[in-house]
Amino acid sequence: MRLCFAALLCLAGAPEVQRSTFQLADGSEVVVSHPDVVQPLIPFDVVLDTADAGMHAVVAGPLKLPLEPSVPTRVYVAGAEGEHTIEVLCDGEPVGTFNVTLMAETTFDAEPYAALFDTLCRCVRQERDVWTRDGHAIATNPTWVRDHIHEMKAYKYWEDDLSSFVDALLELQHAEGFFYEILGRAGHDHQTFVSEKHVLVEPEKDLCWIRLEMEADVEYLMVEAAYHIWQATGDIEALRARLPALERGLRYDFTHPTRWDNEHGALKRTFSIDTWDFTYGVSDKNRRIEPGLPMGIMHGDNSGLYQACEQLAAMLRAAGEAAKAGYWEQEAAELRERINKLCFNGRYYTHQILLQPVETGVKEEDILSLSNTYDINRGLPSHEMAMRIIDEYQARRRLRADTHFAEWFSIDPPYPQFGPYPAGRYINGGIAGFVAGELAKAAFHHGREAYAVDILNRVTKKVAEDGTLHFLYDAQGRNMGGGPRGWGAAAVISALVEGLAGIRDESALFREVTVAPRFVAAGIDQAYVCARYGPSGAYVAIEYRHSPEQRTVVLRISGTAEKFHFKVLLPAEAQDARAIAPSGTTAKLVAVEESRYLCCDLPAVRAGGETMLALQYDN
Repeated sequence: MRLCFAALLCLAGAPEVQRSTFQLADGSEVVVSHPDVVQPLIPFDVVLDTADAGMHAVVAGPLKLPLEPSVPTRVYVAGAEGEHTIEVLCDGEPVGTFNVTLMAETTFDAEPYAALFDTLCRCVRQERDVWTRDGHAIATNPTWVRDHIHEMKAYKYWEDDLSSFVDALLELQHAEGFFYEILGRAGHDHQTFVSEKHVLVEPEKDLCWIRLEMEADVEYLMVEAAYHIWQATGDIEALRARLPALERGLRYDFTHPTRWDNEHGALKRTFSIDTWDFTYGVSDKNRRIEPGLPMGIMHGDNSGLYQACEQLAAMLRAAGEAAKAGYWEQEAAELRERINKLCFNGRYYTHQILLQPVETGVKEEDILSLSNTYDINRGLPSHEMAMRIIDEYQARRRLRADTHFAEWFSIDPPYPQFGPYPAGRYINGGIAGFVAGELAKAAFHHGREAYAVDILNRVTKKVAEDGTLHFLYDAQGRNMGGGPRGWGAAAVISALVEGLAGIRDESALFREVTVAPRFVAAGIDQAYVCARYGPSGAYVAIEYRHSPEQRTVVLRISGTAEKFHFKVLLPAEAQDARAIAPSGTTAKLVAVEESRYLCCDLPAVRAGGETMLALQYDN
């Protein structure tokens, strides 16, 4: 297992070796060497530098290990970030203590994906920028809030500032309830693409705020952003301050005539390619909603709105607003029922439910579009429906094997022509890294783990060949560019952390965490993964060890959690399993399609800061 301290070294420099000296009663000295900064659960060396008489030992948390002169003794610490005290003994008696600083950093050490993870993180980091408004910094990643929010799935694990861009947009919310989405210089060309009310220019600041009117996703994505921010910061007062604007934004979606279709009870947009920003039959420099333009109901907008209602409800409950939370939960349930009846065609969600006939040369019900993967991860379809969508991607992979290097379609089949783009160009049929990431995560969560691993392996191979993950590829796998690489990189990072490692925050600050490692699906027997929120330092670190010979899996966990929900994927040949530690743990087998998981709930162990689960399986 590769022990990566790259992120830690970037922030703190290489951990320095310290020498701690302790004076004994007879005047002799005990000197030990040790690092000053350590990672949770990662062993580090303590070395006895003196050879005086006596038997020496080191005590670190629950560990008590002998110290031999000049021989490294490996210890580790777990628990909260900050200083941890380690005791040195001589002949069983304390002679002194020294401190090490535990500093958790987001790390993914699971071969063959460690290098992939590092490359993807660089893709996201490179799109960070900082603007200044009224003396305040606004951090964007990048400058379209949609991309900024999609990339937050990754950079929440290291950036300190998740909120300045989102909070600026909340502050500038239009009276009608909509949010701007683009931050640019005062002369930004996209302000000519929309009507006057969808532009706010601040010439004295050389800033411009733009909303592409036809876009239907901004309000629900703003709720998603606020949800991520709340989870990563745990700041309830800041959450309460954001809630009124978020509610206004969703009410705008549910009521404004340009957004809401009363007949079907669904969010609508002009006829575009999935969630994209230009309309069929008009110039791509016209991003307005005008009389006579074709309109449609796009499933991805409505899965995003469904998720936003659920996330808003969770935030309202955290803020003590139970009645309002119940209202939005009811809205979510009713919307989900309507959209699943309206848009699901038996295999996947139809691309657009057009509200008037439009002749394009392609039937909408034949098009598999990118938001199907987002729909699954937002919880819109049932498990059975999700499986049909995933199986459709596998079927289309086989169908297009002679012409397409991957099945991560923006849309399939493409239109003969959509705006300036012929079939197969840009979002009209390009292959997208963000679809790969979302599809892999969906497959992990719905019993298609082998398919998820296959996707990750193909992404790993492609990134190794190209040195990066591009935004869009043509059918042969050549870079088409066209957008921020960090969007796809963040989706794959999320698939690695939440899917393969199975770390998912079920509340805020990792207080209640699902740990569902699926490494066995990738043939990985040893792994170390740490996910740490940049703004707060809340983290979860897991060490995973699988012994096929002994038929055991051992998980060691450190972090800030109070409760764990374990859901450990068993090898395919395992017929039964049981928890063997902690003693008395009650666990049950749960089947997800053909996969078997051993599941149990455990409170976090406070003494020593390390929680451990061990299981034994039978073939």
